[in-house]
Amino acid sequence: MKLQLIFGVLTIATALLGGSFTHPVIAHRIPPQQTSPILIATAYTDLTLPTLRQGDRGRDVQLLQRILQDNGFLGAAGVRLGNPRGAIVDGTFGAVTVSAVRDLQRRYRIPVTGRVNPTTWEVLDMHENPYRSPLPWKQQNITQPQATGDF
Repeated sequence: MKLQLIFGVLTIATALLGGSFTHPVIAHRIPPQQTSPILIATAYTDLTLPTLRQGDRGRDVQLLQRILQDNGFLGAAGVRLGNPRGAIVDGTFGAVTVSAVRDLQRRYRIPVTGRVNPTTWEVLDMHENPYRSPLPWKQQNITQPQATGDF
């Protein structure tokens, strides 16, 4: 009796989560194939975050620049490179942004490349993102297996 109850609970839970381990009685209620965006929010990898480098442009670069600006890296790099007013957030990964990223990488003793790879995103998120600005997480479309009713 306990085994049947456990099997029933696991079957229903799996079905609700879209798994393929389903009891024949409820298998017909699950869509045969379901695609849903999944956000992998704690994995700092190339699959979940973009690698940014000099020459890149866009919203991801603007987000990076805002975090660097909020923490003084972008302004200091701008002054050092000849702009007495610091730097602006313009969405262009140029020489000032490269310099600011290198400063951040030196401070946290990670490889100094001037590129923003998953290791650099992790440092930015964990140490220099006090307001928890959302990082440019990539969404993954995962196709869940078709329910066959077999188990």
